[in-house]
Parts: sequence; C-alpha cells; structure tokens
Amino acid sequence: MRVMTSRLLFFLLLKALFVIGIILYAGIGLGPDEAQYWTWSQALDWGYYSKPPGIAWQIWLGTHLFGQTEWGVRSVTVILSILQALSVYHLALYTGLFARTAFWCGLFMAFCPLGMLGSFFAITDVGFLLCWTGACLSVVAALHQERDPNPLSIGMWIMAGALFKWPIYLFWIFVLVCRPFLYPKLKLTSLLTGIFISLIGLLPSIWWNWSHDWVTFRHVFATLQGGSGHRAGGNVGEFLASQAILLSPILFVLLLSALWQWFRRRKELTPALYFCGFVSFASLSIAIVVSCFQKIQGNWITLAYPSALIILGWDTFQQHPTRAWWAKIGVALSLLLILLFAFLPSFYLVPNLAPYAAGYRLHSFKHNIGWNALTEVLIKGGYNPKKDFLFSDKYQTVSILSFYGPGQKLAYFLNLQGSRNNQFSYWPTLQQERRGQVGYFVWVENAPRLEKNWEAKAEYYQEELQKYFTKVELVKFAPLIYEGDDIVKAALIFRCQCCTDLRPTESTLY
Repeated sequence: MRVMTSRLLFFLLLKALFVIGIILYAGIGLGPDEAQYWTWSQALDWGYYSKPPGIAWQIWLGTHLFGQTEWGVRSVTVILSILQALSVYHLALYTGLFARTAFWCGLFMAFCPLGMLGSFFAITDVGFLLCWTGACLSVVAALHQERDPNPLSIGMWIMAGALFKWPIYLFWIFVLVCRPFLYPKLKLTSLLTGIFISLIGLLPSIWWNWSHDWVTFRHVFATLQGGSGHRAGGNVGEFLASQAILLSPILFVLLLSALWQWFRRRKELTPALYFCGFVSFASLSIAIVVSCFQKIQGNWITLAYPSALIILGWDTFQQHPTRAWWAKIGVALSLLLILLFAFLPSFYLVPNLAPYAAGYRLHSFKHNIGWNALTEVLIKGGYNPKKDFLFSDKYQTVSILSFYGPGQKLAYFLNLQGSRNNQFSYWPTLQQERRGQVGYFVWVENAPRLEKNWEAKAEYYQEELQKYFTKVELVKFAPLIYEGDDIVKAALIFRCQCCTDLRPTESTLY
C-alpha cells in the first residue's frame, strides 16, 4: 500500500506542477465567475448574493499569500485538488478494494476532466466536493471497521462544505436512508446531534441574508425554477452529454456499466461498497429523471462522482479486469484533451502562432482569454485610474473590469437592461460614490455575436447612457482577440462625463 500511496503522490505532484505552469504561462485568464469571487474576496463578509462565503475566504487566503494575481486566486484550488484525489484513494481503500485499484481510483479523480478543471479554476465545487468526500470517508471507514459512523465527524464535514455549497446537506438523506440496514444500532439522538452541528455552516449566510432581504434564498429558488422565477423545460440529452464530458466519454460508459453491476449484486456486497454505490446510483438516477422535466446544470450532480469512481474501480479492475485497458485509455484521452484545450489559447496570444488560430467560436476557454489587453486599451482610450471609474451593465463584465482594469479598482454595475440582481446590486452604486465624475463604460462580446451586434449595441448604449450622464461619447471599438484577420473578441468603450443621481429601475428578478 505504501508503494501505491507514494506512486499516487508522485503523479499528483507532477500534475500540480503542470497546472501551475498552465496558470502562469498558458494565457487562460480568470473566467467571469472567478473574477466575481475575487471581488467578493476584496470585501470579506459573512455571505454573498449567490453563494456562501467559503470561496471568497479561500481566494482571500490565496491572494494574501501570493498576490492579487491569477495564480493567487487559483493557488488554494491546486492544493485542494491534491487532497481530493488522495481522499478518493483512501475512500477506495476503506471500501476494501486492492491498493492497486485504489491507486487508479485516485488517478481517475485527478486526471478526468472534472478533476483537472477542479484543480485549475477557483470555483465553489472544489471545496464542496472535498468536504462531501470527507463525509463519505467518515461513513465508509466506520463500516469497514464494523462500527457505527460518527455523526459528529459527518456533521463537521458537512458544516465545512456548507460554506461552499448548500447541497452538501443532501448527504444526510443518504445517511438516514441507509441507517435501518447498514447501522441500525446508531441512535437517532446521535444523528440529530450531528445534523445540528452541520447546520452551524449555515449561520454565516443566514446572518448576512438577515440584513439583505434573504436574497440568496430568493436566488436559489429562482435558479431551481429555471432562472428568474420561470420554470424551464427538461434537458436530459444535454445533461447526459455534460456528465460524459465531466468524466470523459469512455469512463462514463464504463461507469454506467459498473453501476448496473452494482445494482444487480448490491445484496452481496460489503456495507462500505454498498454505501458508495447507493450514493452514486441514487444521485445520478434522480438527476436523470428530473432532467427529463426541468433543466439541470451539469455541475449540479458532481457529488455523485467521488463514490462513483470507487464503483468504477471495483468493477473495472476487480470484477472485469479485461476492461482495465479501456479505463486507462479513457484517462489518457482525457489528459490529452485537457492538454489540447490548455494550449489552444497560445494560438491567439502568441503573435507567431496567431495566423494558425481557428475554431474560436467553439473554444472552451473563449471567456477566459484576451483580458490582459484591456489595460492597454483603456489607458490608450484616456482612462485615468486615479480619478475615473469603470462600469458595465453585466456583472460578469464588471467583475472582469475590476480584476483586469488598471489598478484593480472595483468597477460598478449599472443595470440598463433590467437584468437579475447580483452582488454588485448590494454594494454602493456609482450614483452614490461617483456623482459628477467621469466613467468609462465597457461592453465586451465574442464572435459570432460580435459581428452581428456591435453596431446596434453602439447605438443602443449611446442613447441609454445619456439618461445617466450629461455627455456620452464612443471612444473606440477595441479588438482584443484576432483569428487570422477576423476580430473574434472586442470591446466598445464609452467615455461618460458627469454622472447624475438618476438610477435605473430596481430589478425584481433574482
């Protein structure tokens, strides 16, 4: 077992060095969500509009250790991803799998697209998934040692996970459902104590929402209804495709087969293996059924995969060893695809490679590249960070402007189009802090919408912005990314003089 542990650590350290190199040199900038979470970390609080505070606290720690840079924002994620793979490895060991099988379970977690992206982007799923795996480990280790699970240990993991994503509380459902036949002697009072401990993780968000009209709960309810309070139709095909992408197509097909084998043989399996299979089988089955009637986002069910990888390893390496090569090929192809997508931005950012760039419209990271050009574009457009301010009518663009704008000054959100509320809606507005001053409005778009919309958008914003400023002038149409001779990402920049105290109508959407 020590040999396999050392071997896994070796591969995880190699992966970490590779990811750090990609973060530093590949040109994949922060996505809008990452930039938004960074703005939260600049104003630490007990809660935020759409998420609990854990991701902001995480980024605050990373940026205070390594600076207000892309590496600082993502640094803690790299560490958490190592712990995630190690947790899956130990989860496999405690289910009674061979050390070699557990080693491959850890590699599955580390090198599948879900694991690779989770080691790169500063998103809430990373901390949430690690805490979910920790809770699974608490149950499985107890079953392996033929004792009752410790509800206090489970509660502590869930409490920590609630600081990232509230669906962590779904874990209690699996614990309660499995109690009658896996650990019937576990006292209900002990479970209630663990549940109470876990609810402490909600207190920061509840405290913040108490003084903010319970907006996080309103937002979550609207999201579950399909967005802005309107129910959306099903997306079962899209949902299944997204799961195949998250795990890689070959591994996903093998997993479906493994879960079927688990279902057929569930009554003869060890309690630990039964619990892992039950969590994964029930989670995925319910999500697939729900996606037939309502839109389900691909990352909503990532909680199924730490335990699912255990079932995959059990079936592939111990029940049907002839499939092991397919699993290894699946990992290799997953890694090759990640490498390909990681280096594609170079074709747009390195002058010697730019003529060979192609396929920008289908590029997975098109929302992450080109931002470093904003600083030069804004400065050449006359923006003075010492006295002017930046703003936009999309919270995603506001977040990007805050991180990549000169001086990293917090930009402002002006809700020109009645969009749903966001965190910027609950921070000081430009009318409160910038009345009478000069602001630069920025609109950014990618191809193919860019060439269709930019002239109409220029006219629209010229007219709309004049309601809130005494004088508005279009400074420039600024290309940010080229594909050959074609402009595939660009910004419209307006100089707006003398901000008035007039505000757009407040949005009622969440």
